[in-house]
Amino acid sequence: MISQCCTRAQPKGFSAGFLLRAFSSATKAAAGHSKWQNIRHDKAKNDAKKAREAYSLATRIQASVKTGGVDGNAQLATLMEKARKLNVTKKIIENAIKRGTGELSVDEGSADVTYEFVGPGGAAFIIEACTDNKNRTVGLVKHAMSKFSASMSPCQYLFERKGTVIFEPLSSTETIDDVLEVAIDVGAEDVEVFDDVDDEYGGESLFRVITDAQDVFAVSNSLSEKGYKLRDSKTQFLPVGDNVVEVPSDHEKSYGKAMDLLDEVSEITNIYTNVKVKREQ
Repeated sequence: MISQCCTRAQPKGFSAGFLLRAFSSATKAAAGHSKWQNIRHDKAKNDAKKAREAYSLATRIQASVKTGGVDGNAQLATLMEKARKLNVTKKIIENAIKRGTGELSVDEGSADVTYEFVGPGGAAFIIEACTDNKNRTVGLVKHAMSKFSASMSPCQYLFERKGTVIFEPLSSTETIDDVLEVAIDVGAEDVEVFDDVDDEYGGESLFRVITDAQDVFAVSNSLSEKGYKLRDSKTQFLPVGDNVVEVPSDHEKSYGKAMDLLDEVSEITNIYTNVKVKREQ
């Protein structure tokens, strides 16, 4: 907030002490208001994040059950464990499984939507959402992205839909070369040391294999059969080749503002971008 100050003649009958106390009280009130606004802002972000995580896991559980059933499904076991750690309610998990098996009908009131945006410096975004009001959701997303001067424009050609599986090494001495042989054996396309940019796993040493989107279920089961503990298994959009960019320095603040606003939209289920994440020094 930008505060403006102007000089006025002091009214008769008003002491300097009175003015000082009045200014002090107004400052405290403004500070209290600012603190309350920050609390509300943080709560909105946290609530939206929890809703997004719950919905995302529920849809992934549903899809996993539909593909591989309930028994002997390593991907499903991984997703259910992830849901429990994120405190997703038991009812949401159970209903997702029932929708996957066909015991429960899919909600017809909501629709999955995808928005594509391109902003300064070639920054591209694919934003997925599930909403019962498309006009409201697209309005919220456009408003957020306008802060970064990003406009709706096709950009999926900059990405590929891939399967990714994150898992623990079998031992502390297992190297990327060891896992490369395993990745080839299970039919994965690539393997890498997992870069936990969001600190989701607390700095643990983990590996990630990349597969064709259609093979993620089979690769997950194969890794599990070889004794690996899976930490996540999903399909996602990954930038193609060298299509990774940095946000121009004069747009970093507006980029952060846009991301903060998107975090408050509970209907958003996934955000994919080709923006390179900058680590704090």
